[in-house]
Amino acid sequence: MRIAQYSLISCLLLACSGVQAQVVVVVNRDTAVEKINSDQATQMFLKQVQTWPDGKPVQPIDIREGAPLRAEFYSKVTGRSAGQVRAYWARQSFTGMGFPPKQAESAEEVSKLVQATPGAIGYIHKKQVAPPLKVVLETAP
Repeated sequence: MRIAQYSLISCLLLACSGVQAQVVVVVNRDTAVEKINSDQATQMFLKQVQTWPDGKPVQPIDIREGAPLRAEFYSKVTGRSAGQVRAYWARQSFTGMGFPPKQAESAEEVSKLVQATPGAIGYIHKKQVAPPLKVVLETAP
C-alpha cells in the first residue's frame, strides 16, 4: 500500500514539474540590444557587466528572495542555486565590491519597473510579457 502511495506522489510531482512556465529575460524597450545569451544575463545580474554596448548603465531588477521564479531563473540561466547566489552577494557586500540588484515583490512589479527604467533588465514568465517589454533571452520550458 505504501509503495503505491509513494509511486502516486512521485508521478504527481513529476507531472507538476513539467507545468512550469517558461522564464524569459526582458529589457526596457529603449535598450539597444535584441538578444543576449545566458552568460551575458548572468554577468548582468551578478553586476559583473554594468553597461550596455551603447554605454548606458545596466539596471538589473531581481525578484525577492524565496520566490520560486527567482530560484528557477538562477537555476536555468546562471546554473546557481539560491544559496550560491546569496553567498555571492554576501561576499560582494562584505568586501565592498558590490551590492545585489534592486528587488521587486512580484513578476508584475518587475514588468512595471523594467518598462519605467531606462537600461533595466528583469525576468518574468513568458505568459506575462506585455508589448512594451522586449524579450532578449528565453529559457528552455
